[in-house]
Amino acid sequence: MKRRTGLGGSMRSVVGFLSQRGLHGDPLLTQDFQRRRLRGCRNLYKKDLLGHFGCVNAIEFSNNGGQWLVSGGDDRRVLLWHMEQAIFSRVKPIQLKGEHHSNIFCLAFNSGNTKVFSGGNDEQVILHDVESSETLDVFAHEDAVYGLSVSPVNDNIFASSSDDGRVLIWDIRESPHGEPFCLANYPSAFHSVMFNPVEPRLLATANSKEGVGLWDIRKPQSSLLRYGGNLSLQSAMSVRFNSNGTQLLALRRRLPPVLYDIHSRLPVFQFDNQGYFNSCTMKSCCFAGDRDQYILSGSDDFNLYMWRIPADPEAGGIGRVVNGAFMVLKGHRSIVNQVRFNPHTYMICSSGVEKIIKIWSPYKQPGCTGDLDGRIEDDSRCLYTHEEYISLVLNSGSGLSHDYANQSVQEDPRMMAFFDSLVRREIEGWSSDSDSDLSESTILQLHAGVSERSGYTDSESSASLPRSPPPTVDESADNAFHLGPLRVTTTNAVASTPPTPTCEDAASRQQRLSALRRYQDKRLLALSNESDPEENVCEVELDTDLFPRPRSPSPEDESSIS
Repeated sequence: MKRRTGLGGSMRSVVGFLSQRGLHGDPLLTQDFQRRRLRGCRNLYKKDLLGHFGCVNAIEFSNNGGQWLVSGGDDRRVLLWHMEQAIFSRVKPIQLKGEHHSNIFCLAFNSGNTKVFSGGNDEQVILHDVESSETLDVFAHEDAVYGLSVSPVNDNIFASSSDDGRVLIWDIRESPHGEPFCLANYPSAFHSVMFNPVEPRLLATANSKEGVGLWDIRKPQSSLLRYGGNLSLQSAMSVRFNSNGTQLLALRRRLPPVLYDIHSRLPVFQFDNQGYFNSCTMKSCCFAGDRDQYILSGSDDFNLYMWRIPADPEAGGIGRVVNGAFMVLKGHRSIVNQVRFNPHTYMICSSGVEKIIKIWSPYKQPGCTGDLDGRIEDDSRCLYTHEEYISLVLNSGSGLSHDYANQSVQEDPRMMAFFDSLVRREIEGWSSDSDSDLSESTILQLHAGVSERSGYTDSESSASLPRSPPPTVDESADNAFHLGPLRVTTTNAVASTPPTPTCEDAASRQQRLSALRRYQDKRLLALSNESDPEENVCEVELDTDLFPRPRSPSPEDESSIS
């Protein structure tokens, strides 16, 4: 193998070395080198990309080498990162000029990497030109857009999945005001859609109540196959084809990641590990490796999990459960929602509740931390206490609202504490014998405007949104009090600083807290009386599955939270 220099006569980093085909000659030799490198790792080097002002809800590598990464989140901005420059010289990302009015949930490159599609909570898809950063077109929807996929054989065709229960096929050559082709129309939301990379007439979907489905564009309104066997009615949030279009990887709420052959309803494998759980936020998954021999998924325990797909189709025993991850990547300080793998550089990018995008690589990069053996301790933290969360919200003077005007990329303790409360509630609910635990939808209703997709509030994205009026003081305070107690210490300087006391005396403060708790009880009672019986039945059905909810380590155990 020879080393080939890039423009300017030298290759500045491993990323550039790999992306410019620095490892060349026999392609099988190149792939074998990469494969052996990852296989010998027990951990990966990591580095943070700073640029967003809120949760990062969507990330995508560009095609044919992954030279670029596009990201979007609660700050409503679409950022384009040149990976080698961002890693080596900390060059700031390019902000595309088209800006959303609310949280961004999904992104997609066309096959030539000349255009970027972005969709989100403002009920529209924006088409961006990569070279000029200008907006080329806008495609209006009737509800929030959760998933996007561009046809692998025609860059003019893209699919969108929406909260209104529809999967739409668009042609960018047509008028954006025209009627798109409706592939599917369900009463429940579609969270994900993807074209088959080899047979583009086929699409896979993930629906919030109908589970994972396979569709033929020639036969709309009726799925070809519903996956899951007798448990096809599951809450699915993400679905991905492997590179040759023969398998599907899916995420389901409160269930392990699952792998299907596209022609069979029954799982090939399910993947679990002690500590992994997926309940509090909407997440995505992906394949990894040059042969799609691994899968990746983020978790509510702040970790990123990588499993190896067994070569033996009979592995896993009854239920075919692969119990034990190949690698658990620790370093995030809150829930990990999004993950993508670049097969050309073997680089992983992940994001979630934090404002950062974390890069993982088997190759050491400038300014990176960690090692390949997992011997270096992480900057871990524990969960915030209930009292600390209340103080953070009340003393901020603005509840959970946020306008991002200060353009801060630093960690927001209120945001971290809010999601800590969701994690604590889920863990306590799983360990409780009570049948009266609040559902996630009730939690989200109590936090006015909270989005399952980002886990944050619409008002957090934009104070100008008509659908999300700014909360009053009582509302924002009430948002704090229905959540379960937490315990936390943190090594972060910002988060570890005790909240500044307010001017009110202890007696008046206690009186205020009591009033807020009474108001909360009334809201809980009203919500429980107004809840849809059918929705409650579905929730029960989802919980009675073949695989019990994973028992997460207690947050009281500091070693369990990274």
